[in-house]
Amino acid sequence: MPIDWKKLEDVGTDLLDVIKPYLPVLAREGPEFFDGFIKKFINKDWPTIDAEMYERMSLEERRVLEAAVLNDAYKAAKMRYNNIQLTKEIMMKVVIRLVLSVI
Repeated sequence: MPIDWKKLEDVGTDLLDVIKPYLPVLAREGPEFFDGFIKKFINKDWPTIDAEMYERMSLEERRVLEAAVLNDAYKAAKMRYNNIQLTKEIMMKVVIRLVLSVI
């Protein structure tokens, strides 16, 4: 049974973003594997979850996961850079205002 990604995306939770790459594996592996996943998820045992899921993923699923990780890393780096630039701009304005108030 194919997964309807549009319906799942309509849920709009952060949780879905975390488990979305793993859904095909969870659907294939069955209820016992899913129960183990839930237990590890509740305990936040991410290294074990990642290792078990990755070994059961197809090559295409791995590529999608890797692309998502790279995309998230790029977004985080870009946000950090933008925050640093904004901080520099604000500090420059504060310094200029202080200098002008002294003059």
